Amino acid sequence: MKKFNYFLPLFISCLIFISFRYMNDKPNGTSENKSSQHEIFAVTSRQLNANNISAWFRTNGSFNRDPATGNSGFEWPKGSGKYARFASGIWVGCKSGNDTLTAVAEYQYDYLPGYVDDAGLPQGNDNPLYRIYSITRGNTTDPDYLNWPVNQGAYTTPSGTPFFLGTQTMFYSYTDAYPHSSGQTSLLSLKAQILQTNWCYADAGLEDAEFIEFKIINRSNSPWADTYIAFWTDDDLGDGSDDAIGCDTLRNLGFTYNITDSDPQYGAAPPAVGTKLLRSPVIFTGNNNDTAKYYNPPGSQNLVIKVGYKFTEMKIFNTYNNGSPQPSDPNSNVETYRVLEGKWKFGDSWVNPVNGHTTTKAYSGDPVSGTGWVMTGGNDRRYLQSFGPFNMNPGDTQSVIIAQLIARGSSNLNSIRDLRTLSDHVQTVYDNNFQSVLAVNNISSEIPDYFTLRQNYPNPFNPATNLEFGIANLGFVSLKVYDALGKEIKTLVNEMKSPGTYRVDFDGNGLASGIYFYKLSTDVFSDTKRMILLK
Repeated sequence: MKKFNYFLPLFISCLIFISFRYMNDKPNGTSENKSSQHEIFAVTSRQLNANNISAWFRTNGSFNRDPATGNSGFEWPKGSGKYARFASGIWVGCKSGNDTLTAVAEYQYDYLPGYVDDAGLPQGNDNPLYRIYSITRGNTTDPDYLNWPVNQGAYTTPSGTPFFLGTQTMFYSYTDAYPHSSGQTSLLSLKAQILQTNWCYADAGLEDAEFIEFKIINRSNSPWADTYIAFWTDDDLGDGSDDAIGCDTLRNLGFTYNITDSDPQYGAAPPAVGTKLLRSPVIFTGNNNDTAKYYNPPGSQNLVIKVGYKFTEMKIFNTYNNGSPQPSDPNSNVETYRVLEGKWKFGDSWVNPVNGHTTTKAYSGDPVSGTGWVMTGGNDRRYLQSFGPFNMNPGDTQSVIIAQLIARGSSNLNSIRDLRTLSDHVQTVYDNNFQSVLAVNNISSEIPDYFTLRQNYPNPFNPATNLEFGIANLGFVSLKVYDALGKEIKTLVNEMKSPGTYRVDFDGNGLASGIYFYKLSTDVFSDTKRMILLK
């Protein structure tokens, strides 16, 4: 009887899977022809929208697609009714024994909310606790804050409270261990569990960026060989039929821009949208000269140092559309895996027409200067940034961190320049472990008439105080704390800042009572004030 009770739900799931797998035609053409998948499972959706971007995220591994309409779901600027991305998602592929296993979130999805238990079985899809949790910095009474899913793997502070990584922070868990339904992948699952954290900042300088971390866990009892993890996107930058794509190999940046200087929806000087790789999977080299360093979680003080390891970086930038120069979306696990490897779905390799060399990075030229391999015409493109190959044993975890970016300049090509500038700023914020935005709050984007450094409050203080300053022009800003002898104690700000008013928290824990000084420096302004730590 127990066997019957165990297999009956699985049998019913398989019947549902077979019934619905081919009900929906694969989207083809522009976004007007892209139909939404019939949702039959407990998939939940939330918007990340604390800054200028409003984007949908779902517990089936997809994002940037409106769950209600099936249309574009990456709105920028927020509230404008204009959209830059139609759909995005995570892909995973590997070799396991004689099988090629793949799972995708494209227009149809192989993931569902939940986890994989110790027996290798999917759980949680029918549990309402496996949903998207969203918290806003400073709000400690929200139900999602009070019920933060620590047991699912959501990040917490050392004291065990929810970790406000951004102005808005999201978390959810999903798996491909249920029967696959995309029609593009293997019938067998990888038994991958993915913990996804999304966050964004309202701070000036980052209002056009969103951050995403995918933590991928091998929950099967078999090794994954030659594993690839990829971020996939179909960008419809306003009207999707006039888009071009490219990759900046130095910045690990993939981007979409308008091939002309006018878009039917965005109008003149349309924006450019892109994806910045910040952290790629870590692979073992055995070379003591290789060292991989990262913070877990990002923004925390938990520094992980792995000697004999290195990051894979962005080895692959692949693309396809609905016709020339290659066929459309892959239609099987083998074809999907080839795309993950950086090939066409039939196995052909890309050839750079400028130098005649085979490559796994398509359109790696510079559209701004017109040099190298660039697209010469616009159409409806998809692209993916893939990382691998590497091996994952049962229980192994890999992390990928990306940022979604968008910028608008004085022309379509100038928008690419601005996107690169934003990409560089985001890289600096990441390299500094997000400390500048976690410690510095932009409390007003209204441009001050002049630079100011205000007296700290409270003063005297024990052990924490607030430092507030105003920036009149975009420029490099430094804010440092010194003791009475002029010795530097701590750097609070050391980066480019947009005009606005900012507040910084300073914690004097571990310091002796006495007089301290804090100094604000820019290219055109400098001021120093005194504060008293009284314990």
